[in-house]
Amino acid sequence: MEPLAKALVNLATGLNLTVRNVTTHTRDEPTVQEGIERLTAYSYLARLLDTCEVGRIDHEPEST
Repeated sequence: MEPLAKALVNLATGLNLTVRNVTTHTRDEPTVQEGIERLTAYSYLARLLDTCEVGRIDHEPEST
């Protein structure tokens, strides 16, 4: 996997683990600042994904 692709997967996984099911992991409500920071992180991930180019590699079947 290309370095940027691996980094995007790790960033997305980290954001998901940080934000997902917050109410089941803590009883504290996030502050406005924490909410803004989370939205900013997701916005940054979305911007990176928007700049990615999707490529396709067609594999020819091996002949025997």
